[in-house]
Amino acid sequence: MSFNLKRVLFGKFCSLFAASLFTFVAGLTVLRETSSGFQFALVLLAGSVPRILLSPIAGVLADRWNRKRIIVTTESLSAFVLFGLLLYSLQAPLHTIHYVFASVLLTSLSTFLSVTLSSSLPRLVQEDELQRGNALFSTIQSTSTITAPLVAGLFIAAVSITQFLILPFLLFASAAWWNSRLRFHTLNAPSSTADDTSSFATEFKEGYRYLFRQPVLTTLILMALVLNFFFVAFEILLPIILLDRLQFTPFRFGLVESALGAGLLVASLLLALPRFTVRRPLQTIFESIFLIASCYALPALALLGFIPSALLLPFFMVLLFIDGMLVLRMNIPLQLIVQKQTDPAYLGRVIGVLESVAMAMMPLGTLLFGLLSDHVSIIVLLGVGAVGLFGAALFGFLRLRKDIVSEHIPVTETKNTSSLTS
Repeated sequence: MSFNLKRVLFGKFCSLFAASLFTFVAGLTVLRETSSGFQFALVLLAGSVPRILLSPIAGVLADRWNRKRIIVTTESLSAFVLFGLLLYSLQAPLHTIHYVFASVLLTSLSTFLSVTLSSSLPRLVQEDELQRGNALFSTIQSTSTITAPLVAGLFIAAVSITQFLILPFLLFASAAWWNSRLRFHTLNAPSSTADDTSSFATEFKEGYRYLFRQPVLTTLILMALVLNFFFVAFEILLPIILLDRLQFTPFRFGLVESALGAGLLVASLLLALPRFTVRRPLQTIFESIFLIASCYALPALALLGFIPSALLLPFFMVLLFIDGMLVLRMNIPLQLIVQKQTDPAYLGRVIGVLESVAMAMMPLGTLLFGLLSDHVSIIVLLGVGAVGLFGAALFGFLRLRKDIVSEHIPVTETKNTSSLTS
């Protein structure tokens, strides 16, 4: 593993872990002190809405500005936000509005950091390390998601909120220092010849024009809209199935949820190994989506009584573990396609649009399926979700079938054919 990859991974871990710690503690503190579901929801929305709105803008700036400077600046400003909140907490008690305001600022900065870092990875590692870098990024994300609530729970029970804020502040400051040592290399790839003096609006439009001239990327984005809508629906339906319909205890529900994180973690570790290099990314993506769609409706078996009560917990843990592995098996090839097939001059904008699309369907899916679950059979909703996933996968497969077939043609054979026809 190169020193550059080690630096970016350690910096990303510090940043993600700090953000996860603050998000968990902010939500828990607001819920505990106010007992208000609405105020708790405000904190959650503050952690998602800015990402939807700002991802495309972050993509444009990542293509216009010095990426290393953006990365270091966002990490430093995140540390400054935590330090300011810490100083304020020494003078007066913190309320919901303070947590919401801090969450909006941190999420906004995180959006610029995430888009810039993802679009910079091809310039931070060699091409043969690209899959490994993406997989290890996912490993870090899964690890921070699993461990941050445990660490935060221990800290919040033992220290005051003021003392707790010291930890994420130091983590963000450490991330800024590690990222300041990153070394970017120049890509031997075609780049845009756009005028450096072009306006922000012009570059924003150029990014969209470029994106929708790429059939593969356009199809993947259209698929992402539908897929994320139904993925979010499953996240809404699963707690209802387990806690309300099957009467799981909160502890058993937590075990099922942890199985998803474990699946993500195991898949990311496997994909970081050379022997699991993805050689046919499009085929891998569609195989994974079809398998996820097949798993989507399986909880209906438990609702219909086909699963003995003694086997319900292992059944759902195995199901969520497999889902986690399949989701990452889909995401890593998608990231590789975007990073390898996109002109470096447009990579920030393309990733910004993808992140925005991935988040955009969350509020709609949450509200719609949350409302429908009170009036429509859960089994029907699971069936609709499975059909929706199959439909989105079939749409993309038919549009990209030639590209999928071309992945099976050896590169040497393609070159020989080109030389004969030239």
